[in-house]
Amino acid sequence: MARSDASTTPGRRRPFGAGLALALGGAEILLVQRAGPAELVTAEVRYVVPLLMVLCGVLIVGDPRRRRAYAVVGVLASLASWVASDLGGFLLGAALGIVGGALALGRTADPGPPDPRAARPAGPA
Repeated sequence: MARSDASTTPGRRRPFGAGLALALGGAEILLVQRAGPAELVTAEVRYVVPLLMVLCGVLIVGDPRRRRAYAVVGVLASLASWVASDLGGFLLGAALGIVGGALALGRTADPGPPDPRAARPAGPA
């Protein structure tokens, strides 16, 4: 028999793939730049942008109710990485970030069970 809890309902799962793609895009950009701990503390734009992408990816998975805001910020950071850091990690990091943000934006929730009151006519019978 099929279970009806939140873990098996398709629209109620966390957007794990979207957050993972966005976080991997930011991580790839950081790795391409060979960012060490000393450089990350200096808060240069080329390190802030991929860190913001990783943070948005983690937050998309952690708080799926606010995924749209995190996805928009993640896509904008992915587009900014094109200019800020080595062509967006040689295009792979920027592409992963844009795809992850688009997946999070395009994800829709389940419509839920139909409302039985909505099926009744509004006027007198």
